[in-house]
Amino acid sequence: MLQFLEQAWRSHGDVFGIDVGFRAVAVAHPDGIKRVLAGNAKNYVKGKSYDGVRRIIGNGVLALEGEAWKSRRTLLQPAFHRSALAGLTQAMVDTGRAHFDGLLAKHGREPFELDAHRDMVELTLDVVVASLFGPDLGTAADVSYEALGAAMELVSERGNGVPMPKWLPTPANRHFARTMDEVEGAVFRVIEAGRQRPPNGTLLSMLLESRDADTGQPLTNRDVRDEVFTMFIAGHETTALTLTWLFTLLEGRPEVLEAMVAEVDRVLGDRDPGFEDYPRLTYLRQVVDEALRLRGPVAMNARTAVADDELLGHRVRAGEIVMPFFYGAHRHPDFWDAPEQFDPSRFSAERSANRNSWSYVPFAAGQRQCIGNVFSLVETVVLLAQLLRRFHLSIDPSARDVKPVAIVTVRPDRPVKITLRAR
Repeated sequence: MLQFLEQAWRSHGDVFGIDVGFRAVAVAHPDGIKRVLAGNAKNYVKGKSYDGVRRIIGNGVLALEGEAWKSRRTLLQPAFHRSALAGLTQAMVDTGRAHFDGLLAKHGREPFELDAHRDMVELTLDVVVASLFGPDLGTAADVSYEALGAAMELVSERGNGVPMPKWLPTPANRHFARTMDEVEGAVFRVIEAGRQRPPNGTLLSMLLESRDADTGQPLTNRDVRDEVFTMFIAGHETTALTLTWLFTLLEGRPEVLEAMVAEVDRVLGDRDPGFEDYPRLTYLRQVVDEALRLRGPVAMNARTAVADDELLGHRVRAGEIVMPFFYGAHRHPDFWDAPEQFDPSRFSAERSANRNSWSYVPFAAGQRQCIGNVFSLVETVVLLAQLLRRFHLSIDPSARDVKPVAIVTVRPDRPVKITLRAR
């Protein structure tokens, strides 16, 4: 799909119709994306194209529409406020420290190879668990973090596939149903255990303490379950993919890696980062932004047109799927110099000053911008800094041949091999 859409965009222009079993319109120009996600957003809703996602996450903030979405977004926003993020960053740091120090203890000073995506998925799942539940709530609820993490990864894999109709009694469907039952049971036990505890600054605690602004009512267990699933799926895989793709882009660019290490050493010395260090690690953030531009975990999203509309001169008919194609906007030659070139300096303050804000939308934009965007950026920078503080990093040359495969998220088509050696 990704390569097909890119070729169609380069051949047919910034707005084009396609037929991939259903009628759709793709738009790659920032002005068109802005109209869909902000200028005329009420006309473009998360309709049936999101039913596959709803099957997994339920009616969380990602999938809700209209007043229900607005109410839920308002209710959740404080959990991602700067003051809350400061506390959540400590969970990231503690989890990263345990993970990387564990690798040091296991391998000593000998170099060792990792499958980057597999390792980053494991790490970011641990971060989500720590941020959501805290260090001991799973034990209190008789839930194995390891089993929960493995199950959530299977569910995420399923979301990235093209499943058979769920009513078909195939082995894959039966396995998926059993896994969903197991995960839901574990999450509901954790929610019940969380209700018995005083507030502790975790995301689950904030969810349980939230009250609807209009009714004053708390979230039901089902509502909390849907938001927990949303945070699990969106919160671990996107960050793991950002780090994995970043490694592929660093291959053959030792000067970028050296500048990253120099900044980590200058800002942190021999300590791990805190939330206050995030704005000081400016070059790491530029590298992350450039990785998100070229290999953002979400290449496109989908909306259903409620009524006819005109999109940059192209007629959109009611009922059509409209796909903002972020991957194309991030490479649009009218907005980016040498768009295929990996150049973190393009995100310096000077070069970013006059950029069209809709030309760079790795977390979507408008009212429906990802609520966890800052959480993800802080997590990516923190974990990257912790890795570089402890290890020399080298990337296997085969990384340059890794191709993106986009279904729901943009995944590598093969393992990305990295080698770490203690500094």
